[in-house]
Amino acid sequence: MNFAALLVQELKQFECEALFGIPGDFILPLLCELQDNGALPFYTLNHEPSVIYAADAAARIRQRPQAALLTYGAGALNAVNAIAQAYVERVPLVILAGFPAQQEIDRNVAIHHQAKDLDSQRRILSEVTELQVRLNNPTTASGQLRAALQCCRETSRPVLIEIPRDAISFNCVPLPPYHPPQMPEREAVKLASYLLQRLQNARQPVFLVGIEVQRFGAAQAVEDLALQLNIPIVTSFLARASISHDHPCYHGTFIDESDTHAYQLLQESDLIIHLGVIVTDSNFAAYPSFVRGDVVVQLHQGTTYLPHERCFDTDLQALCLRLLSYHLPPYSTWFEPTPASEFDPHLAWNSTTVVELIDAQLSSQDACVPIISDVGDCLFASLHADASHVIAPAYYASMGYSIPAALGVHVTTGLRSVVLVGDGAFLMTGLELCQAIHFGACPIVVLFNNRRWDMIEAFAPELTCTSLPECDFQRLSQALGAVTHQANDAQSFDAAFNAAWADSNRLQVIEVQLGHERSARLTRFADAFTQRLDKGMMQRGSFDVSDHTLTDSER
Repeated sequence: MNFAALLVQELKQFECEALFGIPGDFILPLLCELQDNGALPFYTLNHEPSVIYAADAAARIRQRPQAALLTYGAGALNAVNAIAQAYVERVPLVILAGFPAQQEIDRNVAIHHQAKDLDSQRRILSEVTELQVRLNNPTTASGQLRAALQCCRETSRPVLIEIPRDAISFNCVPLPPYHPPQMPEREAVKLASYLLQRLQNARQPVFLVGIEVQRFGAAQAVEDLALQLNIPIVTSFLARASISHDHPCYHGTFIDESDTHAYQLLQESDLIIHLGVIVTDSNFAAYPSFVRGDVVVQLHQGTTYLPHERCFDTDLQALCLRLLSYHLPPYSTWFEPTPASEFDPHLAWNSTTVVELIDAQLSSQDACVPIISDVGDCLFASLHADASHVIAPAYYASMGYSIPAALGVHVTTGLRSVVLVGDGAFLMTGLELCQAIHFGACPIVVLFNNRRWDMIEAFAPELTCTSLPECDFQRLSQALGAVTHQANDAQSFDAAFNAAWADSNRLQVIEVQLGHERSARLTRFADAFTQRLDKGMMQRGSFDVSDHTLTDSER
């Protein structure tokens, strides 16, 4: 079996539906073979970070691996930041990177796009990928390829597959079908027994749901278990779309204590069961009692640590299904219902108002409409959207994600999305609008224009470098092929959104003119975060100089 056919067969077996990339010299022979094969469409973007953002969004919404194809050095290394985001937020990406052929290496001269040495690409990407393989031997290429794809799926993290330029000439061994591993019975019994004991001793348990529940397909099992036991569910910021918002046990997202209802549930609980939560400073730096201590149990896909032992091969879905099969009695209701949110778009004009208006419009539609948010003020405003699909970075938080992400969502689902993007992020990747249009994507892009890097200013209001230059986003978007609208209040936004929604065959950009009133949510978050940071720095740096004698090295 020739290498290109093997690669396509393996990618499709792991349910990869597309390739995203930029043509480059070390991958040109492979690209030609893939083009002739025709089984996996190839979508181009303008810049390598955008390639990864598009593949990342496709993987997030499909909950299965998606692939990026990049050339050696200049391509793969330019994508490192975006891959790092996928790594820490547990997104299954297959990074196919070019590599020199053996005959090029044998010349014993430096190769273009090479950094410190030939292996620099691999070493650098080892920091942001779970496994790295180089397919430079026809006899081992099949097994290495399978190992990498299996790792990507089972860990839900990026992997690096380096493909030499001459790999297209390899004759490879075909592989048997892949069968996902099952959680060992011994591990399942051990974990289930431990949880049963903890649940029996608890009176006020809470499920704190993290992104692994979504990544590993455990959401339905968690929802069913919570309903059977009458246990309230709170999600982390990154996992806020993991649980259906109309589920009877859903009680909101916790970021900090301004989420008063979720905070109160966690504060009053005598058993907080983490289900796949990534613990970050964004959520938990000021709340150590929610992440460690006697009332906390942390469960993770893969390796889970119990008080005196470690469990390997944990499967969150299988574990919840096992607990469901025990038909445990429900807990008495010890918590208040989730308070109803109030909406009045005439009280303020900021990013929150805009998202609430969008949510009101979409709630009357039957269609499934993913909301894709960039980072910044629009990310916090996106909390006010009650969408079934919210796709956004929320931990690593790299700007420029949302517009290329819309292409990834479109080509893998066919869904029309609503994109939330600030003017700063738009200036990073807004040119990808032309690629979205080229491949038939027609999202509604809501561009928040407040003429500054608002999130940076929220954290450091004394800075004078956070303002952005004036830019005619209307003409720029039109030049790229978009239909444009402008809004500066609730009434004009409603009219613009209705017009954009009705024109479903063309990409729409609604520029929202905002003043300096940012969302209250971002303001509270930034204030609390900087206060915690300042307090910690003062505590670390406070000592009495008179009580300290300088050593020779300190002098």
